Amino acid sequence: MSETDDRTIMHVRRGSEPPPAPRRELEPIGGIEDVAATMAEFRKTSVDRLVVLGPLAAGGMGTVEIVVDSAIGRRMAKKSMHSMLAGDSRMLRMFLREARTNAQLDHPNVVPVYDVGERDGTLYFTMKLVDGRTMKDIIRALEDGPMDPNVLFNLLDVVIKVCDALAFAHARGVVHCDVKPANVMVGDFGEVYLMDWGIARLQGPARKDSSAKIPVEGEEAEEDPPSGHTGDAVLGTASYMSPEQAQGNRFLLDARSDVFSVGAIIYEILARRPPYRGESHGETLELARNGTYARPRDLVGESRVPAELERIVLKAMARHRSDRYAGTDELKGDLLRFMRGGAEFPQTTFARGSVIMREGEAGNSAYIIVSGRCEVRKHLNGVQQVLKTLGAGEVFGEMAVLSEGPRTATVVAVEDTTVLVVTGAVLNQELALMKPWMARLLHTQADRIRDIYTTKRVTLGGGPTGPRLANQILMHLTTYGTVGADGSRSLRWSTLSREIEAQMGAPTHTIHMLVARYPEVVLDLEADEIRVTNLPALAARLRTDLETG
Repeated sequence: MSETDDRTIMHVRRGSEPPPAPRRELEPIGGIEDVAATMAEFRKTSVDRLVVLGPLAAGGMGTVEIVVDSAIGRRMAKKSMHSMLAGDSRMLRMFLREARTNAQLDHPNVVPVYDVGERDGTLYFTMKLVDGRTMKDIIRALEDGPMDPNVLFNLLDVVIKVCDALAFAHARGVVHCDVKPANVMVGDFGEVYLMDWGIARLQGPARKDSSAKIPVEGEEAEEDPPSGHTGDAVLGTASYMSPEQAQGNRFLLDARSDVFSVGAIIYEILARRPPYRGESHGETLELARNGTYARPRDLVGESRVPAELERIVLKAMARHRSDRYAGTDELKGDLLRFMRGGAEFPQTTFARGSVIMREGEAGNSAYIIVSGRCEVRKHLNGVQQVLKTLGAGEVFGEMAVLSEGPRTATVVAVEDTTVLVVTGAVLNQELALMKPWMARLLHTQADRIRDIYTTKRVTLGGGPTGPRLANQILMHLTTYGTVGADGSRSLRWSTLSREIEAQMGAPTHTIHMLVARYPEVVLDLEADEIRVTNLPALAARLRTDLETG
């Protein structure tokens, strides 16, 4: 059905403008002042206990009123079928089926039905009265421009609850067939409800244990749509429906059709418009039949749409059902991984001895080691030295992505090594989800580290040479070091490094890199200790190096 179709009535409070941010004021729950009067209300039939407080909505199929149960004081929505439709068997079946379907979908994200009855020849059912906003109202109220990550994640939290409701319904053989932002209610206190199951398709038992399914009465008759709808077959909202639904064959609709529509909700969150938007309902329906829509990034720009989230949307909205998620639980899983930062990255395995990245080359990817070991190597004074060995869980290559410039070191696999590849585009998308000041801080820090690596203080062009630094360290250890039982000398690394940096202008990590060539010097960062195991051997080596250097 189109957005303006009033066949199915929403039993919620809605307005053209979103309600104000503060939560609504709730009436305090009162006590029982007159026991006799209260007991008299309890003795009434359920229909006689309903007191109408006012109208809520009206449409072609019936009316919705706000009522209160005079015995227990509960406010509810009462949906009544137009009396003139009582003789229309198809409309009667749809009304009764909506009530029964809702009543049997006992899930926190589906509005509960309380009672069904008849009064003066008019059928009705009562259900929970939901105060809040539709997701469509929330999306319309979003400010133009990039979306705050917190806002995006809050909206995705709502989508996840919709996925939960649909997964439960699908397990009971029910396909919603009209999932869209206007049918998702977000309450003032965090409640989320998937509304309007009036055109749901009951698939019937799909396994031997049919007790878990909602019974189907006359599936063929159910699929015969009421007159007055496009093509006498297409039910739903064209702007969000799957191609198979737009083609009018309801027997093809299954969980994957609802998956498509959930993807369309996320699409609207990102693009601020539905996937299909034609000049007329017929044109919109034709777009839906062909599955023709623009990618969100093409509409609002790459910087405003996380690449991984667009991938999820495009998979959910694939033209062919077999290319979509099999169910909303799979879709939910990918959304959660995206929100927790655990999106799947491509894996690559490098054989032992392979150069994963080379010093001086341009880089556009960072790497996370899954298994294996790598060595970080750098040329210092014309000699390539091993700075560090990396293992599973460690990251390298991020500097070239965060800060423009060439690779500052070479990384070689010392055994068969598998890594996750994080491209610059993906990393920048993740940074875009951070607070702007945090992303700027990371970029600035990377720029400063790169500056340190490329200045004379690190390359030692005119600065202190490796032997001079090592000799200075030896002097400190000889003068102030603690003598070990094996004749070694040791000092606190944090204390010594500050002294060397102040005296010679060499930053801490530079000292580490340069003394790594001397096996007599052992640096234990975890213990905050630097130790010389053989003072005479180091002194002799330094004399030679200083004379030749």
